[in-house]
Amino acid sequence: MMQRQFCAPLTAVDSVNTESESEVSASKVIKADDPYLSGHYPHFTIYPGIFIIESVGQAVRAHVTAHRGATYGADLVEVSRVRFTAPLLPGNTLELDARITPGEQDPDLLSVKAEARREDGARCAAMTLTFRLEDRNA
Repeated sequence: MMQRQFCAPLTAVDSVNTESESEVSASKVIKADDPYLSGHYPHFTIYPGIFIIESVGQAVRAHVTAHRGATYGADLVEVSRVRFTAPLLPGNTLELDARITPGEQDPDLLSVKAEARREDGARCAAMTLTFRLEDRNA
């Protein structure tokens, strides 16, 4: 089985909860020495918005693996909506909650509505994404 590599080395989630069939949650501690923070605004270092999207992607892929098996993957195919509302700074914890529903027209598509918050409850981002399921052994 060929594993697709999305970002290396990027761990965009520290922990993932995949217990629910239709929801996934995850968290990530933003550390000042994370290599991707260097230079992402030199005098106001923030966790890049694209990495919040990648955090959701890694959580969704973990959910798919947990509920469909290790041969399944999920590829991001569409960002329908995204809004960034507050920065994530070194020392913050990103907390994600995402609702996953099968596509209405295509059962191989997953619609994901996700919200990212800091540990203080401030909403950092809200987004609607679409992923395509793929059996990597098929």
